[in-house]
Amino acid sequence: MAFEYREKILEHTDRYYRKLNENDFSHNFDHITRVERLAKRIGKEEGADMDVVEAMCLLFDVARMMEDEGKVEDHTEAGCEIARPILDEIGFPKDKTENVCHAIYVHRKSKNRVPKTIEAKILQDADYLDAMGAVDVARVIATSIQTKRFRKPLYVDESVDEPYKDGKSISTIHYLLHKLEHPKLQPSNFHTALGRKLAEERFRFMKEFTERFIAEWKGER
Repeated sequence: MAFEYREKILEHTDRYYRKLNENDFSHNFDHITRVERLAKRIGKEEGADMDVVEAMCLLFDVARMMEDEGKVEDHTEAGCEIARPILDEIGFPKDKTENVCHAIYVHRKSKNRVPKTIEAKILQDADYLDAMGAVDVARVIATSIQTKRFRKPLYVDESVDEPYKDGKSISTIHYLLHKLEHPKLQPSNFHTALGRKLAEERFRFMKEFTERFIAEWKGER
């Protein structure tokens, strides 16, 4: 399926994502493309507006680096402000623009905003699916090794009262364990049928991986 607006959006967002690629390994443009692929796959099953799906995926994290740098408080709000003039300039259908911006605004589950359209639900599902499974395990481990901001040991073989506190975990594996307990990553809390199915598969992999890692670390396997 050909998408009319993709290249035009990428031309306007290049400077935002180029900087993100240089600074944020876990939320770089690879994350955008993975979310886009998932959202388009789910969108086709759900009969979603694929123009909206494509645009929201290419724009939802456009202000992520600005938040990381402390220039904006919430990258979802800033993302909407950036997205509107871009969509207007490329001739994106005006009656679909607010749907795109709504999806961008509510995609961050930590803000407890409720998606009101199928496209917004798809973006939440796709974004959080990318925080699960084999790719995320690799991403979390690489980030904990490569970046100063999130650097931590792979595992701490100790009994700890609070392995995850104030937004930080004592080890990479403890962070993955924390994610497995997080309500927003429970498969039953995903919106779409395919989203739930994929979440179940990714959740199961992460659980098996962490259990095996700890068992091997302790010499039990």
